[in-house]
Amino acid sequence: MAGLLVLVRPHTSLLDGPRVAWWLGRHQGIRGAVFPVDPDYARHPLWSWALRRYGRLAGGHRMIPLDSQSPFGLRHLAACLHRGQAVVLFPQGTGIDQPDRADRGGYRWLVRRCRPQVFAVRISGWSIGADLSPEAVDPSFEDGACRG
Repeated sequence: MAGLLVLVRPHTSLLDGPRVAWWLGRHQGIRGAVFPVDPDYARHPLWSWALRRYGRLAGGHRMIPLDSQSPFGLRHLAACLHRGQAVVLFPQGTGIDQPDRADRGGYRWLVRRCRPQVFAVRISGWSIGADLSPEAVDPSFEDGACRG
């Protein structure tokens, strides 16, 4: 059974991850999701502790470091999806100072490899909600369906 891949766009603030973690746990009933985080934050003594603690409080979520230059992080996410877990991914990657940047290819690899259910989420200002637009999930993936 494949898990749930939560694709969140756009990624424009360092607060996006914590806000989405809270929203998923409190408003969508999605608990225990895996959040890939920039290794600089995931391995920092203070930020790592704060993010892990917040993730547990916001919905039992956990964080893993994801180096976008290494395939090992994506393989770990694929294993999580194969175990039926939820994975939250900001497909635009880092670079929050450029809000209109294109998605990176890692999420496409996960969709092809794992065939998860895809839940597209849109952040707009202070609001967060399901993104039901046709562009939210790449239409070339027949098995990736948007859940609303």
